[in-house]
Amino acid sequence: MKFLNALSAALLVAGLGYGGPAAAMPTSDMPQAGPGLLVQVRGCHGDPQRHFVPQFGRTEWHVHRRPDCRPVRVRPPIQARDCHRDVRRHFLPRYGNVPHRHIGPNCRVRVYSRFDPHRPRPPSCIQIGPIRYCEY
Repeated sequence: MKFLNALSAALLVAGLGYGGPAAAMPTSDMPQAGPGLLVQVRGCHGDPQRHFVPQFGRTEWHVHRRPDCRPVRVRPPIQARDCHRDVRRHFLPRYGNVPHRHIGPNCRVRVYSRFDPHRPRPPSCIQIGPIRYCEY
């Protein structure tokens, strides 16, 4: 405890002993205050983003219209389907974080399970690190 008090006192003295003038912060990246009391924190973005908008009172997908940065509600952007044919491991909503690949024109999921030496070996297997996964 005495060490912390001594350290705090030393840091306080070092900070006060500097004595140099404080430099002004550059104002180029700082949010600019408009005619009202509202200060733009996240900036005026033209691409659809989803975050809290004070004018709407909740989180919304929106863009800001130039030059007054007024928020305008927009639909969420369409997510591209991740239809990979090679085996990858990432999160799937119904399956969890599993190694899988997509097959067919509708991108059905084919999950790969850990290799079981007591089962007959299927024709489709893959090695990820030291672990072998197979399509059962």
